[in-house]
Amino acid sequence: MKSRLIYKIIPNCYEIYNINKEKLKTDDIIEKSMIKNNLIGKYGEENYNKLVFFIKGTIISIFLYVISDYTPIRIITAEAVKEGIALLDIQKPLIVSGKFVAVGNYEISKRCIGLASGAIFTSLFVLSSLTLVKKILYLSLFLIVLLILNILRLVVTIFLFEQGYSWLIAHDILAYVLGIGFSFLILIKINPYIPLFK
Repeated sequence: MKSRLIYKIIPNCYEIYNINKEKLKTDDIIEKSMIKNNLIGKYGEENYNKLVFFIKGTIISIFLYVISDYTPIRIITAEAVKEGIALLDIQKPLIVSGKFVAVGNYEISKRCIGLASGAIFTSLFVLSSLTLVKKILYLSLFLIVLLILNILRLVVTIFLFEQGYSWLIAHDILAYVLGIGFSFLILIKINPYIPLFK
């Protein structure tokens, strides 16, 4: 008698659990839908889509930036910079110690490889309305060009600094000019596929 009672109670409890679980899911969907509809009603669907795009892009960019220190890429960059400045009669040793990478007294950090720009534009490409093939193609080309430009920038920066120019001129101004210029060229190309800019 006891075993039969337990047998009857357990299925009923399981059924109640499933009903409550489905109800919670439904309530959650309704709540999210209400929030979405309220935002669309207040700001319009176009602005809502831009907000969602911006939030997604921000999350992806931050994730890509903090997930790694990108030591292999920094080592490749440092090796190329070392060879580049050698052509300008500047001899500096390549230093790699754990996660520390430098060319002589010039450390090659995450920012030196254009990681911030790379993370931001990667998120833009991923979230864009481009086809998958074009996303892969354009993103690959972008990252390769970004790496090459940063190597050239670092070579020029070290050369100018070794010639006695201030760090402001040799590093900061050069970085801003190249970074902003390159960013605008990319934005012009992908602008039609980014809902944030429409």
